[in-house]
Amino acid sequence: MKSRFEQINVFATHSLKGNPLAVVHCQEGDYSTETMQALARWTQLSETVFITPATEAAADYKVRIFTPVEELPFAGHPTLGSCHSWLNGRKQAIVHQQSAMGIVEIRQENDLLFFEAPPLVVQRPFSAQEQQQLIASTGLLNETITATQVLSNGPVWHCVRVDSVETLLRITPDYSAMGDLKLGLCSLNPEGEGLVVRALMGLEATEDPVTGSLQAVLAQWLIETGELPEHYRAQQGTCVGAEGEVTIKKIDGKIFVGGQSTTVISGDITLPTE
Repeated sequence: MKSRFEQINVFATHSLKGNPLAVVHCQEGDYSTETMQALARWTQLSETVFITPATEAAADYKVRIFTPVEELPFAGHPTLGSCHSWLNGRKQAIVHQQSAMGIVEIRQENDLLFFEAPPLVVQRPFSAQEQQQLIASTGLLNETITATQVLSNGPVWHCVRVDSVETLLRITPDYSAMGDLKLGLCSLNPEGEGLVVRALMGLEATEDPVTGSLQAVLAQWLIETGELPEHYRAQQGTCVGAEGEVTIKKIDGKIFVGGQSTTVISGDITLPTE
């Protein structure tokens, strides 16, 4: 079966930076879960999304989100990239996207899209085992770790704040010691009010270029503790050449995560049907 296909660059400073996303437009039931997962494995992008008509009246459309190894209930850069693809150049101030996590509000402001951060469903300290995995997989010294917290808005992030950007960028991950942890590492940016971020994916054994769900939980955590202002910018992807930029805003008590998206590839894709 032939379907509309696009590759979108999200959180991009220009078209060949940021984090690419594969988007397939189809109807509910066109493809099996196995076919969707197989395409995500084949593209080898951070995520691949399938957009179908909404099944809830309050939503504009529905998404299913796949990494090369699993389906996710929610993820940030697929949320913005899917919305960019669905809008297809149209202007709509507020869009409602249906996913396994429920309905997410997305706001359009000029050339940026912002998603409302889902509420935290997990917030707890690291276990002793998780702390050992952190140290073994990053080589961090205890004195360079200033705070840790396990946070989840769908994906479970093991979040770590370190003492400097230099410490952050020096880390060479050992994925064999990381196990299935998703490490969200960050440091306050001394060059301005903001954050520098890295996302290390243990299961995939890779570093994610720019990660909306991680940026959301870090904002919820660090704005609440007073370490960051209610409006700031974050950089991510330096170590993988992505040069991504994320804008964070707190509006009426809600965290919104935003960035720019561009369409890089547009055409059709032919996939097997069951």
